[in-house]
Amino acid sequence: MLQIDQGSHQSTQLIALDKYFDEMVNLYESSIFPRVMLLSGNKGIGKFTLVFHFLNYIYSKKEKNNYNLSEKLININSVFYNSILNKTCADVIFFQASENKNIKIEDVRNLKSVLSRTSLSNEPRFIIIDEVEFLNISSANALLKTLEEPTGNNFFILIDNKQADLIQTISSRCLKNNIYLNTQQKKKITDYLIELNKINFLITDTNSLTPGLLLKYSIFSKKYKIDANENILSKLKKVLYAYKKNKDKDLINMTFFLINDFFYKLAKKNNDKIYFLLDLKFNITNNINDFTIYNLNLSSVLNSIELKLKNVS
Repeated sequence: MLQIDQGSHQSTQLIALDKYFDEMVNLYESSIFPRVMLLSGNKGIGKFTLVFHFLNYIYSKKEKNNYNLSEKLININSVFYNSILNKTCADVIFFQASENKNIKIEDVRNLKSVLSRTSLSNEPRFIIIDEVEFLNISSANALLKTLEEPTGNNFFILIDNKQADLIQTISSRCLKNNIYLNTQQKKKITDYLIELNKINFLITDTNSLTPGLLLKYSIFSKKYKIDANENILSKLKKVLYAYKKNKDKDLINMTFFLINDFFYKLAKKNNDKIYFLLDLKFNITNNINDFTIYNLNLSSVLNSIELKLKNVS
């Protein structure tokens, strides 16, 4: 089951995704919402937040503290909103098919049994599968039959973060909606997150990341005491030791971002060394990839990276 992260349920205001939200609401209110919808787009642009607002709209309509449709705002006093936070909502089922932590076949089979029964509330039932691109073949095959024959008042929303190739047999059974943010929309969401979370950002180039990743990396920076003025090796050490402890793949992605950012700035100052710097960046990135794939000794990996960085010090 997927636990909604703090960032998702803090975003009670929907920013810059109004168009996609209105499309989903219109489909639902017209009774033509697809049984299986696929939301596809880069990680961190707000797809899960979009779904969360859509669900709050649907399930709080009959409440006194209902969703504010005109302002795209969740009422935090809503019974539904709090049932999601307290994990007591039976009408919405969350799954996450994250890398190296797949949905179990048994869970998919149990899901099919649940969906064969009418919900106690007689409300529609939504099944949300996040990071569906990481479904392995076995889990996908177990899920396909359920997607092909959705029963009763059951709807699937699949979220594809485009971090891996989506299995074609899954994609072919969905109505696909590509989610995209332009530069102005990204800035609008980023500014909102900066104000909402009161975080001092490690990353100054806010255009190079999606808003969600910018927020996540900034939270990592605060948690692991990474200072913007530290040298690149010190930053990498802190992030990689954090990864070694908790195996959060987003920490590895953060190292790639820090490396890309570091070498991009170097290349701007050293136009005559661009090919040398690109080769060096490639080698350091490979060191980190090998560390994650083969579970190499971290001290040895860091020593290797330190030797390479001496060439640009």
